[in-house]
Amino acid sequence: MEKKSKVRKILKIAGIVFLSLIILLVLTVGVMFTIDKISDGEDWKKLQEAGYVNQVSVGSHNLNVCTKGNPDASYTVVSIAGLNSMANVVEMEPVTDQLKDKYCFAFVDRSGYGLSDDTHEEQTVEQIVSDYRTALVNAGVKAPYVLMAHSLGGVYASYWQQNYPDEIKAVIYLDPTQIGSLDDFAEEMSSRHADFGMYMNVVFSKLGIDRFVFDPTEYVVNLQTQEQKDYALMIWRRCPMSWTVCSEENNYFDNVRKTSDQLTPNEIPKLYIDAQAYTVEDALEKIAYSKKIAEEAGKDTAEIVMMEDIVDDRFVEAMKAFFDKNIQTYIDKLGNVTYVNIPGDHSIFKHKPDEVAKAIGDFLENLK
Repeated sequence: MEKKSKVRKILKIAGIVFLSLIILLVLTVGVMFTIDKISDGEDWKKLQEAGYVNQVSVGSHNLNVCTKGNPDASYTVVSIAGLNSMANVVEMEPVTDQLKDKYCFAFVDRSGYGLSDDTHEEQTVEQIVSDYRTALVNAGVKAPYVLMAHSLGGVYASYWQQNYPDEIKAVIYLDPTQIGSLDDFAEEMSSRHADFGMYMNVVFSKLGIDRFVFDPTEYVVNLQTQEQKDYALMIWRRCPMSWTVCSEENNYFDNVRKTSDQLTPNEIPKLYIDAQAYTVEDALEKIAYSKKIAEEAGKDTAEIVMMEDIVDDRFVEAMKAFFDKNIQTYIDKLGNVTYVNIPGDHSIFKHKPDEVAKAIGDFLENLK
C-alpha cells in the first residue's frame, strides 16, 4: 500500500508539473499574441500615414493596392511580387522612385502577402490573376497595364498577358522563373509542396510567435535608406508566412505547366531582365554581393564562400548552355522581347537599382 501511495503521489506531482507547464505555455503564447497585435496596430498606423495602406475587396477578402507616381500617366505599371516577397511595395522603391515622376505604379499585395488579407482559397494561376484584376478595378486603376513581374510573378504575368491581351500594354520580367523548357525541372517542380515546417511557420505567424523568433533582416539590409528598411521590417513582421504561400507552393508546378503549355508568341512588347552571370568575373561579383548581404544580416557565409571554388570556365559554359536551352526558349515562346542582361542577385532591383531603372525607363520611353 505504501508503494502504491508513493506512485500516486509521484503521478500527482507529475500531473501538477505538466499542467503548470501547459498553463505557462498558454500564458506565454497569450502574451506574445497580445504584444504582436499591439505592435501590428502601431505599425499599421505608421504604414497608413506613409501611404502604403489601401485595401479593396475582391469578394471574400481584401487585397492592398498601393499606387505611387504620376497620376496623369497614360498607363499604370503593375508590380507582381515573387514567391513569399512580403514587402514588395518597399523593396521596389530603389527602382520605382527613380521613375515615379513620369510613370504611375500600382503595387498589389496578393492574398496572404504584405498588407493584404490571408485566405484559404486555392492559389491556382487563374485565381491569382483574377484577384489581381479584380483588385485593380475595385481600386479604380484602369487598364492598359504594364506588368512588372519578379521571379515566380513572371508566371502570373505570362498567364495574364496570354489570356487577357487587351488589358496589357507591355510586360517587364525581372529575372523571372523560366518556363520555356521544363525538361530539366519537371521532377523538381512537381515534387514541390508546403512541408510541415512551412505550416508551423504559418501557425507561429498567426499566434504572433514569429515576431519573437523570426529575423527578416536579410530581406531588408540591401535597401538604400533606413526608412525603407524600417517600413519593410514592419510589413515582414506583420506577415512572415501565410496559408496562401503554402498553397502557392502546392500549386507551383501546375501553375507553371499550365502557363507554359498555353504560351504562344504575341506582339505585346516585353522587357526581359536576366540577372544570370555569364562570365567568371560577373559570377564572382555576384557571390561577393551575396556574402556581403549575409554578413550584414548575421548569417553564416560558409556555403556562399564554397561557391567561389566552383566558378571557372566550365561553370560559365554551363550557364551559357542553361541560357540556350531554357531562357532563350522562354523568350522565343513569349515573342517581341527586348533582352537585357544585368548580372547580379536574383533580387536585381535591390542589387543594381540604377541599372534596372535605366533599362525599364528606356523600355517604357519607347512604348507606343
